[in-house]
Formats: sequence, structure tokens, C-alpha cells
Amino acid sequence: MTATPEAPTADEAPARRGRQVVRVKTLKDAARLFARHTSPRILLGASAVVIAARVAVGEWSLADVIVAAVIVGAQPFTEWVIHVYILHVQPGRHWLNNAFDRAAGIAHRLHHQDPYDLRWQFIHPRVTIGGLVFDALVLAVFRTPAALTGVLAAIVLTTLYEWVHFLIHTDVPAKHAPYKQLHRAHRLHHYRNEGYWLGVTNHLGDRVLRTYPAKDDVPVSPTATTALAGLKR
Repeated sequence: MTATPEAPTADEAPARRGRQVVRVKTLKDAARLFARHTSPRILLGASAVVIAARVAVGEWSLADVIVAAVIVGAQPFTEWVIHVYILHVQPGRHWLNNAFDRAAGIAHRLHHQDPYDLRWQFIHPRVTIGGLVFDALVLAVFRTPAALTGVLAAIVLTTLYEWVHFLIHTDVPAKHAPYKQLHRAHRLHHYRNEGYWLGVTNHLGDRVLRTYPAKDDVPVSPTATTALAGLKR
């Protein structure tokens, strides 16, 4: 049996020039720190605006339930696909790979190298704004209340992703069973093998796609802290 390297606390993480290190141990302090960063602020503001717009529009129907259910149901697989093919993209193979690498891959590798550095924990604001532009195009094309519900669901789920991912990389204790499972799995992704435990807000995608093994069923990856192994799928 190979031991998994223990995740360091924020105080123990190695020093690097310009690091912005998480040093919070309570939910209250974590929420304050979260709200100080650009991408969370954009997403929280967008959520508030779209919630207000959806309430103002009214005209609720079964279509709202169906659209929201599809987006929520797809979320585990959306996270998995984005993590494998965009965040862990292998640059140099294709122009699209290189575009994904510039948009997210480089920052994600830096995040694997130093998971506590706040500079690399969040979705880049340009990507967040690009997502909102896409949402606006969806609304411009479909122009229905259900489309607004779908956009709202997508923004709220993205905000949830940002929050859960951020919280896992703080020193806030994982006390409750559902979150403890998410916390442990993401730490295994970082400190045991970057090819597994790819979900963040839930692990249905991992379970269905067979990337949620028992800890000792996979070896400690020499590239877990760089995310450069390349997921050959």
C-alpha cells in the first residue's frame, strides 16, 4: 500500500513569490474572503439580477421544471467533461487545445502546483464574463421564460461550484457527511492522483464514468501536483 501525501494546512504550504494564501478557519471568514474576489462577485451579482428578472417575468410552467431539471441533472457530467478536457487539457496537440490551455489549463496547472494560492482557485473573470455573454445570446435566441430559468440554473450552479471549490481549499473543518465526502475526494484528486475524483460539487459523473475508485485502488501519481500526466481517454 502506498501512502497518500498529506495535504498541508495553509500555514504549511510552501512559500512562492506573490502567493495569496487562504488563512481562514470559519465559514463566516471564508464567505467574506470569497466575496472579495472578482469571479464570485460577478456570479453573485448575475445571480441576483437573473433571479429578480425571472420573478418579474413570471409565467411559470412545466417547461421551467423540465429545463431546470435537465441542467441540474447534467451538472455532474458537465463538471467532469470540463475538468478532463479543458482544465486538464494537454497543450500543443491542436489549436483548440492551445486555446483551452490559455483560457483555463495554465491557471489550473498552477492551481495543482499550489492549491492554496487564491490567484489560481477561481474561474478567470474573462471566462466568467464570456459565460454570461453566452447566456445573453441564449436569451436573445429563445426569448422565453423557461430560457431565463435555464440561464438562472446555470449561473447558480456555477456559483455553487466556485464556492465549494474555494471552501475545500480553506482550513474550514469539514464537519458534515456530504461535504466531508466532497472534501476528501477533492484532496485525493490533488494529492493522490489527478486522473480521478474529478467532480467538485458532487460525484455522480465520477461514479458513472468510473473515476471514483477507492483510495488504495489507484497509485500515487507523480504528476498530481502538476496535472501534466495527460488523461488519455
